[in-house]
Formats: sequence, structure tokens, C-alpha cells
Amino acid sequence: MLAGAYAGAAALTAPWRGRRLDRTVLPAGLTLPLIGGALMLAVLVAALAVRAPVAVLAAAAAAAAVATAGAPGGMRSLLPVLWGERTSTRAFAGDSAITEITWVAGPALTAVLATGLGTIAPIACAVLFWAAACLLVRRIPGRRTPPTSPAAHQRTVGLVRAVLPLLVLNLSVGINLGTLDVALPALLHDRGEAPAGSGLLIAALSMTSAATVLLLTVPAAERYLAQGAEARRSVLCHACYGLAFLALVTLPPYAGVLAVVMAAGCFLGPAVSFTFALVPQRIAPDRHSEAFALFMSTNAVGTAAGTLTAGLLTEHLSISLALLVAALPLPAALAAAPALRRPRTSHPPDATP
Repeated sequence: MLAGAYAGAAALTAPWRGRRLDRTVLPAGLTLPLIGGALMLAVLVAALAVRAPVAVLAAAAAAAAVATAGAPGGMRSLLPVLWGERTSTRAFAGDSAITEITWVAGPALTAVLATGLGTIAPIACAVLFWAAACLLVRRIPGRRTPPTSPAAHQRTVGLVRAVLPLLVLNLSVGINLGTLDVALPALLHDRGEAPAGSGLLIAALSMTSAATVLLLTVPAAERYLAQGAEARRSVLCHACYGLAFLALVTLPPYAGVLAVVMAAGCFLGPAVSFTFALVPQRIAPDRHSEAFALFMSTNAVGTAAGTLTAGLLTEHLSISLALLVAALPLPAALAAAPALRRPRTSHPPDATP
């Protein structure tokens, strides 16, 4: 319930918080959200320690999410400033790899802390992470408030329209990951394996994805996203990622599932990297934080939808049908391809001071 309150509040408020960050000087504008998030998580730790009612705990978790919502988008909007426009594609690829590594390291660290120090320890650790981020963010180069463009007065609906094909791809990946969280344990149980083995499968997916990005995508990001090839690369990787999961419909043994997820992982990281790298090309600099926050919200909604859908299909219909949902990035890529091929308004790199 606490995780749901946190994720739901973050998904609902991230675009609005991101838009506020677009109107501030960064990274200075990130200080208050990071401090607020750390304080609210500290309140949650205290409430857990005194065994406060669930409603109080959920409110504290939601408040922490609202405080930091948009902050990841604001940080991501600084990547072109940190790396320079010519290497920003490589920066987004590296960011994708680091994100996926945290998908594996985060739950593992949580399990270690909860086992050794108690269930409150992981949240206390998160307080320290946010506090450390508040100190470290001051040391990175700043970005002045971007010059106001006509897009600055555009409603969020207009922003969504500009990146809608990319949001569709991002949503499909979120649904895919949520589906795997539920369907893989069910598949292993059906095969007589321990459901806990699904953790290794998810870890293999993320680590293969991160390794592909670090070894292949990051070094040659600019060449892979050469002029005219940006959308094609993103669509192709999403399509191949979804296609790989069609093999799971046959309910293969554990070794077969491991081979499938590792093969799929080779396309997941590049797909996410290329999608993020396309965002600054379609959105004016003074809307970058809000745009990346939209991606965070879309992924959270997709993961929740995938979890719910897979749970219902597994319980009432079949595991094969639930696993079929994991292939959603394939039709999503086919649907997004025509829209990504259409001409778009260009936002020159030198628009950001």
C-alpha cells in the first residue's frame, strides 16, 4: 500500500513538478525538492518506528513522492549541459544503463538491509541517498532558466502530443516490466520451480540490457543516432524487444526463459536510450524537465497496469495469455513508427544557454 501511494502520487504530480523546475535555475532548483523528499521520508521512518496507522504512513509516503516528483526529470534535463550537445546522446545512453543497474541493485540492497537491520532500514537508507544527492547536485555545472519559447505557454496536452509516439513506446515497456513481475513467478511455479527464481530472471534482463548499452550503445551513440536514423533505431529496438517475448507463450523451461530474457535485454537498453535521446530533439529546452517527468509518470502507470493485467489474466485465464502481454512493445513500435517518420519541428541544440 505504501509503495502504491508513493508511485501513484509521483505519477500524478511529476509533470506539474517538472514544469516548475523548467522555470527555475538548475541545479539550484533541485535543492528544495531533494530536501523535502528526504524530510518526508524521515517522517515516514519515524511513523513506522512508532507503528502509526496505515493512513498516516500512506500520507507520508505520498508527500515524499510529491516533494521529489519531477526531480529525476530535472536532473535528466541537465545531461546536455553536463556532456555538451554533441555527446548528449551518449549521456542519455549512459543514464539508461545506470538506471537499469539500479533496478537490480535497488531491490537487492533493500533485501540485504531489511534482513540485516530491519524493515525500516531501506527507507532510512533512501533518506541518506536523497540528502547526499542534495549536497552533490550543487557541485555540477548549472543551467540558467532557458529562454522562453512559444512552447513555454503551451498546455501539457500540446507537450504530450509532441512526444506521444515516444510515450507510447515508454508505456509499452512499463506494461512489459509490470507483466514480467507477475507472470514470470507464475510460470516458474507452473513448471515446478521456485517462484523466487524470477528475481534472477529480472536481474539477467536488466544486467544484459545495461551491458549492451555500456559496451555498444554508449561508445557509438552518435553514429547509431546519425541524422535520419534516430526514430528508426528506437522503433527497431522496441520491436525486437517485444518480439523476443513471444517465445515465452510456449511456456519454456527455466533455461529457455533465461535465454529469452537475456536476448530481450540486448534490445531493452538501446531502446530506452534512443527514446530518451529523441526527447530533446522534439521539445523546446524550456520544457525538458516536464517532458522527462512525463516519461517517469507514463512508465509508472504502465508498470502498474501491466501488473494488474497480468495478475487478472494469470488467475482467470492462462499464464500464456499473460505472457503475451509482455510482447506489447512490438505492436507499440509498429503503431509509433508512422508518427515518428512524420516531419517534426526542430529545436536547435544551441537554444539552451
